Amino acid sequence: MPYKRKVQIPPQANLEANIISLPNGIRIIHKYVPYTRTVHCGFVINVGSRDDNQEQPGLAHFIEHMIFKGTPKRKTYHVLNYLESVGGELNAYTTKEKTCIYASLSADYVDRATELLTDITFNAIFPDREIVKEREVIAEEIDMYRNAPDEAIFEDFDQMLYPGHPLGVPILGYKESIQTIDKQALRGFVDQFYTQGNITYSIVGNVPPRMVNRLIDKYLAHLVLPTGNVNREEPGGFSPTHHQVHIPTNQAHEIIGGRAYPIRHPQYYSFSLLTNMLGGPAMNSRLNLNIREKHGLAYSINTFYGPFSDSGFWGIYYACEAGKLARVRQLVHRELKSLCQSPVGSLRLHQMKKQLIGQIILSYESLLSQMLGLAKDVLDFDEILPFSAYIAGLENVTAQDLLEVSNELLMPDSLAMISYLPEE
Repeated sequence: MPYKRKVQIPPQANLEANIISLPNGIRIIHKYVPYTRTVHCGFVINVGSRDDNQEQPGLAHFIEHMIFKGTPKRKTYHVLNYLESVGGELNAYTTKEKTCIYASLSADYVDRATELLTDITFNAIFPDREIVKEREVIAEEIDMYRNAPDEAIFEDFDQMLYPGHPLGVPILGYKESIQTIDKQALRGFVDQFYTQGNITYSIVGNVPPRMVNRLIDKYLAHLVLPTGNVNREEPGGFSPTHHQVHIPTNQAHEIIGGRAYPIRHPQYYSFSLLTNMLGGPAMNSRLNLNIREKHGLAYSINTFYGPFSDSGFWGIYYACEAGKLARVRQLVHRELKSLCQSPVGSLRLHQMKKQLIGQIILSYESLLSQMLGLAKDVLDFDEILPFSAYIAGLENVTAQDLLEVSNELLMPDSLAMISYLPEE
């Protein structure tokens, strides 16, 4: 019996994103962009490294590698060549809470991309010989990150913030744990988490609604998915600690930071604005102007803020000569103390908002970012957040909001610190 769609994309696209919920639990997100010749499409799945089997850290990331290793009708070469032979790109990545499998290519080949992505996501066979090879590949990847101080320090910082919790475990796992991952573990993970309501397929580009309707009928509507929910353990309490690690490096590396707000928290916008002003990508951030431009103590210094579904983290990272580290740290704490004691002036607050909104507008020009972001919105909020709503959230932030956030998250007794120091 042919599948009858109850909700269809309207024939005339309004350049806004639309959601179609299929009976099998997959949600399709589509945004028609007629002024481009490309399309970005992919599956975004609400599962990540925090959902790994506790005895096998690295499982979600291992699957990201193995989906390219063959299906019943394709070998590895055919998977890798199918889109690249027409100039497309096929990729995947894993975060603490999401798995993304996607393609970017000419819109003429969206049918080809959708068929391939569906095949590798739901029909991967996980050949034993490929599992053995990928263990070694991922072990090399782990070594690569651990041998880079500016990468490894972030993993160690996560473990400080979330001791004994899956959010503190590296996404790649450990060299010992990946040796235990086999076909049974991979298949069990997919069956447990690639389930109804956990999967979105996002399409952004020059693909009209009638084509999306055909893709749904041809590849997505008839998939049979198991039921199941992601049950995540919330992180427990956090006691800030300070760690020093001596490594063979010429520079000192350091992170100061702590826990922060989850993505749905009312102060999400306030803290996003605050961290961008403090050490965002612009060269006029407070930390960059003070520590690099005024004192010449560090080549780069920046802040980061990563919200999860039930928690969040933030920090300030910098690298400098070991002899300058104490002075840099002193200046960082001076900036934090200032934010906790004095409200931001109205003119400065207005400038901060204009700057971050402008940065967001620039990033929104990336259709790939839109494709991934729309899917994450649906998984995190069960809806697409209008761009105007995000801008309004920033515009509504007050100086009092920033002062309250600073006193909640930036006070010295809320901060952890990890230092990588050159070996003596």
